[in-house]
Amino acid sequence: MPISKSAKICSTVVLCSGLMFEPTIVLSQDAGEQAIATRQGYMKLVLWEAGPLFGMAKGDLAYDAEAAKQHAAKLKTISQYPVGGLFTAGTSNADHPEKTRALPKIWENMDGFGKAFTDWQAAVAGVGDAAGNGQPALAEAVAEMGKSCGGCHKPFRAPKS
Repeated sequence: MPISKSAKICSTVVLCSGLMFEPTIVLSQDAGEQAIATRQGYMKLVLWEAGPLFGMAKGDLAYDAEAAKQHAAKLKTISQYPVGGLFTAGTSNADHPEKTRALPKIWENMDGFGKAFTDWQAAVAGVGDAAGNGQPALAEAVAEMGKSCGGCHKPFRAPKS
């Protein structure tokens, strides 16, 4: 059954109205919840690029020098994003227990947290240097990166409940 001209107009108006008001909905959300969601999205993006590198390093995925270099380059780019703004006051698991595992220790020790992030950035750069040099070199660099991940996650993130 063909759609009438008036139904098409009505659906277009509804769609445009929804698009027009969508930014208002996003802006009205709690800023802390936006920061939490954004940093969780950031971590998902990190894992998207790091996951294949971990797989190749462990032998779960076949080593592919070109793919390793591409993932490492993207991961290095991602690592340069200034994440400090995503860790705004009032966004710990004490403030939002159902939304985040970020411990209040982050805000109590911002210097330590920043150093852990800087260490991770350096480890990511090491993965970039090793990515195309064979699976053993990649495995060694990825192991160092994994340790640096723990340098943040162990002291600053609550375990899964």
